[in-house]
Amino acid sequence: MKNNTYTYLSLGLLAVAVACGAPDKKAELEKLKSEQSALAEKISALEEEIKKTDTTKNANAKYIIVGFEELKKKPFTHYLQVQGKIDSDKNVEVSSSIGGSVDHVYVVKGQQVQAGTLLAKTDGDQILKGIEEVDKQLELANQLYDKQKRLWEQQIGTEVQYLQAKNQKESLESRKATLQEQYSKTSIRAPFSGVIDEVYTKEGQLLAPGMPAFRLVNTNDLKLIAKVSESYISKVKVNQEAIATFPDVNKEINTRVKVVGDVIDPVNRTFQVDLDLKQDKNLLKANMISYIKIKDYSNPSVLVIPVNLVQRNNDKSYVYVVDGNVAAKRFITPGQYYDNAVEVMDGLKEGDKLITIGYQDLVEGQPIKFE
Repeated sequence: MKNNTYTYLSLGLLAVAVACGAPDKKAELEKLKSEQSALAEKISALEEEIKKTDTTKNANAKYIIVGFEELKKKPFTHYLQVQGKIDSDKNVEVSSSIGGSVDHVYVVKGQQVQAGTLLAKTDGDQILKGIEEVDKQLELANQLYDKQKRLWEQQIGTEVQYLQAKNQKESLESRKATLQEQYSKTSIRAPFSGVIDEVYTKEGQLLAPGMPAFRLVNTNDLKLIAKVSESYISKVKVNQEAIATFPDVNKEINTRVKVVGDVIDPVNRTFQVDLDLKQDKNLLKANMISYIKIKDYSNPSVLVIPVNLVQRNNDKSYVYVVDGNVAAKRFITPGQYYDNAVEVMDGLKEGDKLITIGYQDLVEGQPIKFE
């Protein structure tokens, strides 16, 4: 259409020029060409204006029905997720330091005990017999020592005799003290106050040294611990906020990081994190599993969009927004990702209408209708 217009215009102007019979045909030709160029520019400008306002151009084009969301800034938080458990510094297995048969068990599972409470007693008859034997020897040794001491004070007898009597007496006293200490170990006592969580032994059972007999737990001293990969060592700090969930009891608590370990475990390449535990004695128990989210990043005001809306093209990320009655592609700079959402650092602004439904079938300039 445009080319036909130019052709008719040129022929008309040439016909006028010939009819007039201008003496300087070259000058006339240059003038006509100049006028032709100016007219072409006006025609092109008018066509562009018509294209922008013409609503009939895409009347027969295929529309895609879409849904959209008007963007507004909001807070964005990223959490580091790890698995932890409830632990206690006073959660120990109590055992006997010497072997022997269990004579009596004095406590039951679930019983509250105080520090020093007698939990069980093993057979100590042989030790008692040894003490009795030493007592008899010591009685004689004391008598001999007293006599030698009086003689020595009266300068009767030799110093060697006095020293031998003294040495015999002290040696037997030391042996008796050793036997008494061994006998005391036949009594298994609570090292601290707490609750008997497990009773592993029973009367008549033979206990070997170090073999667990009871589990004692102090429920007033529980804490939450987690093992975190060393790749996050720079992100986890003391006093960071955290959320702990206990799925077995359907409970969630807000807490904070209390201690960050300084040592990396060479086996699994993790470090330990301790968190405050607001304890509920009726629900939370030692060794209970917890899922922990540690807040390691937050942005108080930023555009946040669903991550599934972000598409890729030549390593660039983009989304589609509403631009009048067509879809427009917008390249974006994504920030942190978390929980199926991503913060947008650049490429979008508040008020933009982000296409959230039907975006999979869109191309740049695609005509759209709204749900």
